[in-house]
Amino acid sequence: MVKVVALTGVDPCAARTPSLQGDGDTVGGRFVNVARRYAERPAIVAGDRSYQYGAISVAAQQVAAYLQRQPGFGVGARVALVAPNGPEYLAAFYGASLAGGVVVPLPERIDAPLLRQVLADAGAAWTLTDGRGADRLGAALAAATEELNVGGPAPADVAPAVPTGGLTNRPALLLYTSGSTGRPKGVLLSHGNLLSNAESILGYLPIRPGDRALALLPFCHAYGNSVLQTHALCGATLVVAGSATFPNTIVDALDQYEVNSMAGVPELYAGLLRCSDLGVRKLRHLRYMTVAGAAMPPSAALEVAARIAPAEFFVMYGQTEATARLAYLPASELRRRPASIGRAIPGVELQIRDEAGVIVGVGETGELCARGGNIMLGYWRDEAATDAVLKEGWLHTGDLARVDEDGFIYVVGRSRDQVKIRGLKVSPQAIAEALSRRLRDCQIAVAPFQWRGSARLALFAASSRRGPQLLHEIQRACAESLQRHERPAYIEMMERLPLTASLKIDRYALACRAEQRLSELEAQGEPAAFTEEAA
Repeated sequence: MVKVVALTGVDPCAARTPSLQGDGDTVGGRFVNVARRYAERPAIVAGDRSYQYGAISVAAQQVAAYLQRQPGFGVGARVALVAPNGPEYLAAFYGASLAGGVVVPLPERIDAPLLRQVLADAGAAWTLTDGRGADRLGAALAAATEELNVGGPAPADVAPAVPTGGLTNRPALLLYTSGSTGRPKGVLLSHGNLLSNAESILGYLPIRPGDRALALLPFCHAYGNSVLQTHALCGATLVVAGSATFPNTIVDALDQYEVNSMAGVPELYAGLLRCSDLGVRKLRHLRYMTVAGAAMPPSAALEVAARIAPAEFFVMYGQTEATARLAYLPASELRRRPASIGRAIPGVELQIRDEAGVIVGVGETGELCARGGNIMLGYWRDEAATDAVLKEGWLHTGDLARVDEDGFIYVVGRSRDQVKIRGLKVSPQAIAEALSRRLRDCQIAVAPFQWRGSARLALFAASSRRGPQLLHEIQRACAESLQRHERPAYIEMMERLPLTASLKIDRYALACRAEQRLSELEAQGEPAAFTEEAA
């Protein structure tokens, strides 16, 4: 039976400086140590309220003490966390970690059936949320809810018993990722993974104590979690403001809160380029932006860099299985190599290997493999899947890549996402990138789907332009830029592309839509927006 616990009463200011000494080899312990040093500095700003590190630390300690009083709780117990970015999320995350639990973060608006499925798979007996989410979660899980007031100074008798020693390689985080199938898969990360990833990023990004970072990405996903850890573990401030749905609110937030940095995915930047005055308004405090989560068209990366100059733009690459980050492209190299993901981050080794496991030469294509302290422990309760990607300490990413003579890496496709059309391998990502170079005012997504027993491709385009002229341009670009077997069987123009909770293009939803729309059009006897390939 799952218990839903609603955190309430987080104080903006600490009534006293936290005195607890944490284990520096754990995420929760590292956070409370940072909070002792920067007790009066804001850890997070949400709307018009600012919450000090000391106050978040006191709240986290009360969460930890509460969990340790629960029957059945112990080191390694899974604790779900369903809450939006905010002070309650930080208190719950670091509190559960401080107590020795394994945090299972989930999207705030997760569907009830998927929530029940994931909690059952994870074996989570507690679900932490904020005051607004308690009733909804309680109803979804048919569970009783309990309120935990974490405001005010923590009484001495609720101080948590901090687990110490030997926890570096113990599980700390269970991140569920749906991939392209829609089926959740748990990625198990250790305290060491999280700290190694944060320390590597702090080694190449110019993050400083006291910086303000705009936290648009959900903390419950790998990229957003990475933003959380790198900033919270060095004394920086996270600002929760702006909306990906309304891009100009992001520019407003950058200006209003005097933000120094922002992390985003390509879809978020596509919205900023199309529907905001980024580059028109002078953002005096902005020093850099970063992009990761998916491949970004080089032309879009160059345009963002030009609009925010003299602030810098960093292109990065990673996977959930690597905690978040594997490579980055120095901002100074962007103009010379806009299609590159750069080189390995500090503490990570990258190799490109052929199917026999031999390292390929310059310019040759192979699978990108990685080794480092940030590589996952494995997939939760899935030994076969773990063995398929973790081999002799190396993570086989499934991404196809090549390296140039200067050691810069270029991802050219994803082996697991390739499909066979007419017996020939096709990369939907490569097709989308080729068309994006021709149709620069369109956001392009290509999704494989099944139609009449065969694999086909569907193309979706989001643009401020609509109508027959745009469709004609898309069809012409397909005919001139793609081989016959690469051309999509279905084309649809949309106002905006659907996004997952982590703000990535939802290709699974697009594939389902293509199948559904073709079936409907066929039943109605109406022609679909076919190219000549499907005729």
